[in-house]
Amino acid sequence: MYYQIMTSKYTKNLTDILAMLWSIEKDLNLINYKENEKKIYYTIACIISQTGSCNITDVINESGYSRSTVYKTIKKFESANLIVLKQSNIDKREFNLILAT
Repeated sequence: MYYQIMTSKYTKNLTDILAMLWSIEKDLNLINYKENEKKIYYTIACIISQTGSCNITDVINESGYSRSTVYKTIKKFESANLIVLKQSNIDKREFNLILAT
């Protein structure tokens, strides 16, 4: 089996990125959330960044988590004032997700 040793520059870059991610999670109050919950938050942020809007169905399709897991997590984020739910003007059964500031 062949293993390649990480270069010190790569290791430094990786630790810098991890430190930055930890800082962002701290600033956003995501530190105490589970990894799957953080992934759902980041999925919402990525979808909004790429398309300008995001709804619950988008998150389910993109994250791969069940509707139940996504919905419970979104409700948790809403209770913590991390996101705002706004009913869609196009489909009244759907809610758009807005990242709170």
